[in-house]
Amino acid sequence: MDTDEKGDDAIRLVVSFPKKMSLCMRGYAEKYLRDTRLKPPHILLIFHVGRRDGISQKELIEEIPYDKSYISTLVHDLIDLGLVYNDGSGKLHSLHLTDQGRDIYAMSRMMFELMDRNLFDVLTDEEKDSLEIIMRKLDDRANRIMSDLSKE
Repeated sequence: MDTDEKGDDAIRLVVSFPKKMSLCMRGYAEKYLRDTRLKPPHILLIFHVGRRDGISQKELIEEIPYDKSYISTLVHDLIDLGLVYNDGSGKLHSLHLTDQGRDIYAMSRMMFELMDRNLFDVLTDEEKDSLEIIMRKLDDRANRIMSDLSKE
C-alpha cells in the first residue's frame, strides 16, 4: 500500500468509525432499554450527569455530539421521567440524578463496560493506551482547527 492509499484509508476510518461506534452504542442501549420508555440518547445524558453531578446543560452541549435543541429536549424528557432534576434557576442548569436516575446510571456504566470489553478485547493493554493517546491528540487537533475556523 503506497502512502496515498494509507492516507486515504486513515481518512476513511476517521470518517466512518464514529458512525460505527454510534451504531454499536445504540445497539447495546436498545438491548438494555427494551422494556423502558428510555431512548439510547437518554442513556448518554444520564451517564454524563452521573459522572459530573451538577453539570450544566451548556456543558452537556460541549461534551455530547447532539445539537443544543435536541439536548434541551432530552433533558426535559429525563426531568419528566423523574430521572434528573435541575436545581439551577433561570437559564442556569445544575443537573442531578434522582434515586431512579442513579439506578439507570449504574446500568449505563455496566452497559459501557460490556461494550468496552466486547469492542476493545481485540487490543492489548499497550494498544489501548496508544489508542487513547492518539485519540486525545486528534481530539485536541480537531478543537484547534474548529477554533481557527470560527475565527475566520
